[in-house]
Amino acid sequence: MNRSKGQMKSIICFIDDSVFEHDLVQSEIGPSAPDLEFVQAYTFEEARKALGKKVPALFLLDLWGKDEDVVKPYLSPKEELKTKIEKIPSLDQVYEGLDDFEGDVANEYLKRLFAVVDGWRSLFEEVCARIGQNRKYGLRNLRKARESYSIVPAVFYTRKSLISDAVAIFKAGADGLFIKPTGSSDAETRRLTRDYAPQLITELRKIMASNPNHP
Repeated sequence: MNRSKGQMKSIICFIDDSVFEHDLVQSEIGPSAPDLEFVQAYTFEEARKALGKKVPALFLLDLWGKDEDVVKPYLSPKEELKTKIEKIPSLDQVYEGLDDFEGDVANEYLKRLFAVVDGWRSLFEEVCARIGQNRKYGLRNLRKARESYSIVPAVFYTRKSLISDAVAIFKAGADGLFIKPTGSSDAETRRLTRDYAPQLITELRKIMASNPNHP
């Protein structure tokens, strides 16, 4: 698929379901690449309409978003979460008996620590499923992008991705995965995003340049 005549700037099409993320791209990332045009949308259908006859050089996709199949999303009750958290290994359990452990102490330590991480990961996925947030959103947008713009590379730009998500997106044929900077507040996230923007743009340029159909 060739670009339409008169299209000067390479286009990065950003699809995300968050108003805050769209503002970060517009205000903190876009200024780092004045030679690029960012077309932003909340769904693939919106993106297709905004692009018109233009062909993007790359799709930048959020992964986690609203799952329309979840009819009645709800927040997990606090007391229920407290009960589940109590079942996750504590730091005391991680360090218990390590000084007297016979064998590979470093490996045992990491196994115990990972049990803590894995417990929180499982709880996070469960909570997200209840509120109707999962990777179906991003994978659907990837599938639609592949169907309509088969030669255009597509990468994910996400904050909540887990190992299982990485496996799923590469199995689905994504061209890359980038992690959104995350601060302790929106203001810090904004600053970190601004600092990360040049590096992100550099990596996106490499992916676009590697596409033989990219001018």
